[in-house]
Amino acid sequence: MEQKQQSKIKKALKIVLNVLFYAVILFLLVFSIANMKLKSEDNIANVFNKGMLAVQSDSMYGNLDDSFQKGDMIFVTMLDSESRETLEIGDVVTYFDLSIHEFNTHRIVEINTDEGYLVTQADYNYVSDNNNTSPDQPVNIEDVLAIYHGSKLAGYGTALDYLQTSTGFALFIILPVILLLAFEGVILARSIMSINREKLEEKYALEKENTKATLEAEKEKMRAEILAELKKDKK
Repeated sequence: MEQKQQSKIKKALKIVLNVLFYAVILFLLVFSIANMKLKSEDNIANVFNKGMLAVQSDSMYGNLDDSFQKGDMIFVTMLDSESRETLEIGDVVTYFDLSIHEFNTHRIVEINTDEGYLVTQADYNYVSDNNNTSPDQPVNIEDVLAIYHGSKLAGYGTALDYLQTSTGFALFIILPVILLLAFEGVILARSIMSINREKLEEKYALEKENTKATLEAEKEKMRAEILAELKKDKK
């Protein structure tokens, strides 16, 4: 009984791990494809309105709840026209900075709703190691793409950058999928072979039983004929 219970637990654990593996591969695949598709459009790749960005500098370094540093991976929430109206000074937002041709994630220090723009600023001057930073160029509120609420993975930004390269995509997305398909193919082939072997064994056993039954019938027939002959001889 205990052995059966352990077998069930192992089987369930195997199923859970397989589901998690497939889910991770699927998520990375969808995100990578979305990223490659939107990268040329100056937009943030996102899944279910959540995007990931690799931090490229220490401009937001600090000890605040929403601070981050170079090499981190931050999670942002995409904005629409309605949610942009709720932005406040102090929020950390992401937009495409035309001066550097990259995404910029800085803190809002000014909002001018009348003229439809806002101004952001870095928390930390990583060049001179102090907090003396200058405001960024004004940005149209409609050009703000996402807001950051403090969710991050420290040090995973470098991995995300690599994943978005052709080599990283091939190694961590395409290769695992190919290996997975190959593994599933081997399992399928073994299952088919096992089923065929069982069918052959069943067929052999059935033929053996039929042959045995036929031989017994022949024996009975011969016995009856012999008895009939013996009766004739007695007469």
